[in-house]
Amino acid sequence: MNKVYVKHSIVPKLRRFTPWVYANEIDSDPEEFQSGEVVALFSKKDGFLGTAYVNPKCAIFARILSFGKEEIGKKFFHNRIKRAIAKREALLHVNNAVRLIHSEADFLPGLIVDKYGDALSVQINTAGMEAFRELIISTLKHLMNPSWIVEKSDVHSREIEGLESKNGTLFGTPMKQFTLLENGLNFLVDIEDAQKTGFYLDQRKNRAICASYIKENDTVLDLCCNAGGFGIYALSKGAKNAVFVDISESAIEQTKANLEANAMEHFEAYAADAFTFMKEKKYKNSFDLIVLDPPSFAKTKEQANGAKRGFKHLLMESTKAVKDSGLIALFSCSFHVGKKELLEIAMEVSHDLKVQYILLEQMQQDSDHPCLINASASFYLNGLLLRVEK
Repeated sequence: MNKVYVKHSIVPKLRRFTPWVYANEIDSDPEEFQSGEVVALFSKKDGFLGTAYVNPKCAIFARILSFGKEEIGKKFFHNRIKRAIAKREALLHVNNAVRLIHSEADFLPGLIVDKYGDALSVQINTAGMEAFRELIISTLKHLMNPSWIVEKSDVHSREIEGLESKNGTLFGTPMKQFTLLENGLNFLVDIEDAQKTGFYLDQRKNRAICASYIKENDTVLDLCCNAGGFGIYALSKGAKNAVFVDISESAIEQTKANLEANAMEHFEAYAADAFTFMKEKKYKNSFDLIVLDPPSFAKTKEQANGAKRGFKHLLMESTKAVKDSGLIALFSCSFHVGKKELLEIAMEVSHDLKVQYILLEQMQQDSDHPCLINASASFYLNGLLLRVEK
């Protein structure tokens, strides 16, 4: 195992179990190392610091696999994957779709695995994980005995890592449609063609939280609805009507299929851009609950300011459209616009529209998408449930 020397200044960071080392934090020549190579991290003053894989093509030069001296091979992956599965045991008893492996938070950076019944959806997003592709797949087969493994690796992440895009069946017979069961509701998932790894499992807990505030005969707007989860939950709790909006026509078709799968009839569904839709409809005091769950507006730090302007605009329009004492659920799935930024945006809109917001709930991703406190980027999903006092 080759050695990579890091600057003494970042040793305290690594001692706090921060899992990333950036290219400007190393004291070695990055060109000496291969993409995906496993190395030992050292400080010239402090000695051994951890075992990592590296990629000289990336700003994140090293991702730490272990803060101990471990051989990264069959035993390592068997133990890490087995342990990740065991952590989801409680959820696996009550859900037929669960995230099994969540990258850094399961100490397998660059690897994501979701379970849909007896099928697995896999993302291998880094050169370090790509180097162990066959070992990862064989371990998943051994531990889970899946009928199908489909790869849905993130194209953008692999491009940054200098990897070719890879998607499609890795093993078994493809499943055209899967019926996901969540808190008594049915969601139809076309795993191979759906966004991300199949379904937004990370919002499971938040769908239930928002639905718990629904009263009989409430009206709901599910903006950027994707598969319609929030609105369908609301209808199941007694809402009399739900309006679903998403820019993707296929998302709206999926939402309609999910409504039909739950025998729900009182809804409107529109394939439209959320900004244009709210501008054209000019709703005033019309809804008891509005859910704003847009796609990531800020994939990079440089995009954060533009993203905040987008969030502010949607929150302003939603505040006009919600009833007095109505609720707005505002979500960001970007680390660059986190809880602090959402609260700042809400304070600005409160001032501009002369309304007050009462914070009822602070929300984040469900427990099968855990946050690693040493890696701030793992706190990627944040939500506020606000009561609007006009």
